[in-house]
Amino acid sequence: MKALAALALTLFVVSALAQDKTFAIGEIEFYGYSHLQLDRIRTALALHEGDVIAIPDFPAAKEKIRESVKREVGRDATDVSFVCCDNHANLMIYIGLPGDSSRRFRYNALPKGSVRLPRSILDLYDRAMDLTMEAVQKQPAEDNSKGYGLSAYPPLRETQLAIRKFAIHNELLIRSRLRSSAEPGQRRAAAHALGYARQSKAQIAALVHASRDADGTVRNDAMRALGVLALSSEKISAWIPAEHFARMLNSGVWEDRNKAGLLLGVLSRGRDPRLLRLLRSEALDSLMEMARWRDPNHASDARMILGRIAGIEEGHLAKMVASGSVDEIINAARR
Repeated sequence: MKALAALALTLFVVSALAQDKTFAIGEIEFYGYSHLQLDRIRTALALHEGDVIAIPDFPAAKEKIRESVKREVGRDATDVSFVCCDNHANLMIYIGLPGDSSRRFRYNALPKGSVRLPRSILDLYDRAMDLTMEAVQKQPAEDNSKGYGLSAYPPLRETQLAIRKFAIHNELLIRSRLRSSAEPGQRRAAAHALGYARQSKAQIAALVHASRDADGTVRNDAMRALGVLALSSEKISAWIPAEHFARMLNSGVWEDRNKAGLLLGVLSRGRDPRLLRLLRSEALDSLMEMARWRDPNHASDARMILGRIAGIEEGHLAKMVASGSVDEIINAARR
C-alpha cells in the first residue's frame, strides 16, 4: 500500500487537474550528505519548511534548490524530488547531495527497438494509472497475496484482472518489449504488465533487469512488482538477487533509494547473514540517512533493515520502529 499510495500521489501532482493546487512544505529531507556540512546547506536553501508553493512553480523551485546547493557545495545536487504528501497533506522535498554516501548507479543502455505493444495493453495501463488515484481516495486497500496487486476498488480491480489476463497469454511479448523498446512509454507498460504474469524465474530476471532501466518510471514499476512478488511468497523472494539492490541504496536518485529500501525491507526479513553483512559494508551511511527521514512511510524500511543488521529481535524491533526509537536503532547498527 505504501508503494500504491506513493504512485497515486505522484500521478496526482502531475495531473492537469491539480495544476492550480498549492502545497505547504512539510519536510525538507536530504541524503548523500556524508562528510558535507548539512546545516549550512539547509540554511542556504531558497525554500524552507512552512513555505507555500503552487504546482506551476515546482520547476523554478527545483532550479533554485539546485542553485543553492551548487553555491554551497561547489557541486550539483544529484536529484531534487517533490513528493506528495505527508500525514498532514503537506509537500515533502527530498534533496540528493554529492557527499561520500552518494555513488553513481549505472543504468542499462537505452534500447533501440521499434516494435510496439498492442494498443489494448497500452490502454489498460493508462486506465490503471488513471484509476489508481481514485482507488487511494475511495477504497485504498489492495490484496497482494497472489503476487500481483488487486485493488479493493472495483473499477481498478477489473482493469488489473484484464492486465493479468493479457499478461498470462503474452508474457514473451511483454518481456521482449520491456528489454528492447526504444520508447519509455512502451517499457513502462511492459514493466507494469509483467508483474501480472505467471510467477517464474524468467519473470523475476526480466524485472530485475528493468530495475536498472534508464527511465525512472520503468525502474519504479519493476521494483514495485518485485516487492509485491517478494511479499507473496518466501520461495519467490529467494529468487530475487538482493545484492543487486543493496548498492542502489547509495544512488543519487530518490526514487531508486526509496524503492530499493522498500524491496530490501522485504528481502531482509529472513536475516540472511551474507545480505546483512553486505548492507552494512556497502550502505550503512545511506541507511542511516534514510532512517532519519521524518516521514515514517519513507523511513520505516531503513529502520527495520538497520535493526536487523544490529541483531534486534523482530518483535522488539517493530515496536521500536513504531515508537520512533531511531537513534537507538542507528546506534545499535553502528556497533
